[in-house]
Amino acid sequence: MKRELSHRQLQMLIQVSNAINSTLNLDMVFNTIMRETLAVIEAADEGYLFLYDPEEDMLVAKSIFLRSNDILSVVRLKPGESMTGITFLNKACTHFPDRDSVYQATRTMSPGNQARLTAADPIFPYSAACAPIMTNGECIGVITLDCFHPHKSFQPEDLQLLEAISHQAAVALEKANLYRAQENSISLLEELNVQMNRQNQLLNRSLEIHQHLARLVLHGEGLQAIFTYLHQLLGKTCLLLDQTGELIVASVEPLPAATQNQLANLRAFLHPLLVKATSLPLPEAPHTLIDCVLFPIGAKANFLGYLVIVTTEALEEVDRAALEHASTVISFELVKKQAIFETEQNLKGQFIEELFAGRMSEQLTEQAKHLQLDASRFYQVLTIHFEADKLDFAELYSLILTVRRHLTQLAADLFLKRFPHGLIVARHDHLILLLSYPQSVAEAEAQRYLKEQCQMFADYVANKKWGLRAAFGIGSVKRGLSEVYKSSEEAVKCLQFLKNYKTGSSYISYSELGGKRLLLQNSADELTDYVLEVLGPLLSYEKSRKREFLQTLAAYVANSLKMKETAQSLNIHLNTLIYRIRRIEEILGISLAVNKHFMDVCLAIEVYGLLEVQVEQRMSQLLSPAR
Repeated sequence: MKRELSHRQLQMLIQVSNAINSTLNLDMVFNTIMRETLAVIEAADEGYLFLYDPEEDMLVAKSIFLRSNDILSVVRLKPGESMTGITFLNKACTHFPDRDSVYQATRTMSPGNQARLTAADPIFPYSAACAPIMTNGECIGVITLDCFHPHKSFQPEDLQLLEAISHQAAVALEKANLYRAQENSISLLEELNVQMNRQNQLLNRSLEIHQHLARLVLHGEGLQAIFTYLHQLLGKTCLLLDQTGELIVASVEPLPAATQNQLANLRAFLHPLLVKATSLPLPEAPHTLIDCVLFPIGAKANFLGYLVIVTTEALEEVDRAALEHASTVISFELVKKQAIFETEQNLKGQFIEELFAGRMSEQLTEQAKHLQLDASRFYQVLTIHFEADKLDFAELYSLILTVRRHLTQLAADLFLKRFPHGLIVARHDHLILLLSYPQSVAEAEAQRYLKEQCQMFADYVANKKWGLRAAFGIGSVKRGLSEVYKSSEEAVKCLQFLKNYKTGSSYISYSELGGKRLLLQNSADELTDYVLEVLGPLLSYEKSRKREFLQTLAAYVANSLKMKETAQSLNIHLNTLIYRIRRIEEILGISLAVNKHFMDVCLAIEVYGLLEVQVEQRMSQLLSPAR
């Protein structure tokens, strides 16, 4: 200061200093500075304190004492803008002694700020005084005072006092900032302490849960015990699903109706993941759906299924950590079960290959005993083959690999529960079932039951909409293991017949094939040629008709050449039938009374029913004009 403060000014400065040092609250410091400054400088009618924000390069209003409007609370000034900005750049106390100097200073404001100021108070002050708030040679803010009385003005002693107050304000602000920083540090430490305590609790609980789950595994308690523990821990229903969405384990049984509905919706969500890709997509983190949370089990290379928590509430961090531990333990259990399944399948597969090769030996007999197969019982082979029209070989194999454990279990439930002394082997794109019967079994009843189960299996696979189709080849019943290979060969022939010929059924037994077995010894082309040799003239004659004569001939043969029964089955007059049969014999150049002609026609009609598409295509080619 150029000259010392007067006694009165010192008293005022002490008054201001005491007031602004009475609090360390930053907001209160701002207001106290302005209130006390306006109180000790008589010419000041309004005042405001701006602090500089270096990140935005703006002077921002922190405390405002205006006559009627707080428009300056939204005004942000650039350095050099208006009286406050000019003082900020000058870093010195600045006096604007008259309206003209005030007006010239406000002309430096941006258009937006000028509009706001004019809207708030169109009257310019008669004079103004500004003092920078300095700290370590840097300006951190500005105190601005306005005088609106024409007969008042800021005197040199007022400017001197304002400068002294700005120095006190700088000290007070620095202290308040230090206090706020200390408060923030304390708050941060408290928050960190809370987080550390929570992390410790989380770690302790996670360790406790992990140890409990580990004990369950080490004691061989199994998956059901794990899920019972999770239910007790969380108070929520927990489910384990395989890759297809089928339920493996539930923490409560039976499942409530609402949970069963959720499970159906969940399967619908997972279904596209199963059928769209050759390898299942694996979520990297728990996936939240409506009223449930999914935790993936296993790795992408060996995806095993999902842990599902049925809940309408968000899971707490501690519970999520517990479930992640549980997912790891469950994956170990599933991998163990999978390894056991694969080992069993390999051993059974090797046994089946030797058995179906017809090479009985003492070693094979011993293996049969280990598999609890009695060499003196009756056996039958059922082969289930899987096909898919819309998948290539790699996609089909991947899909079968994904669902084969599930399908193997389904086959065991359907076929082995009634006759348990058999075995199932999963091989590539098919399942092989070796069914075992006691001597006392009623064969007709057993075969009827077997076909019913085949239909149930086929319906189940179709309803899953995986894109798979199941076909069943059923060999005949053989006595003793030494004859099983014959039943295996028969089952393969049945599958070949289903593949080559249209039967309208997904299963057939070798005994049902009857004389159709002979068809397997010839190719489809050879059989088509045979049909055309026998029935060709009739098919050619009826090329533009609805195969009326062919239907009549088939009915006549099926009714053993009995006119009355045939006419009744066709719902036609007997004379009409007589005419048709006579005309058919004329077209074919045969007599059905001749045994050879009758046998040829019977066989040709049977083959036509199986190869209708191929025969009609050949007929179209033969009848189309040569190009």
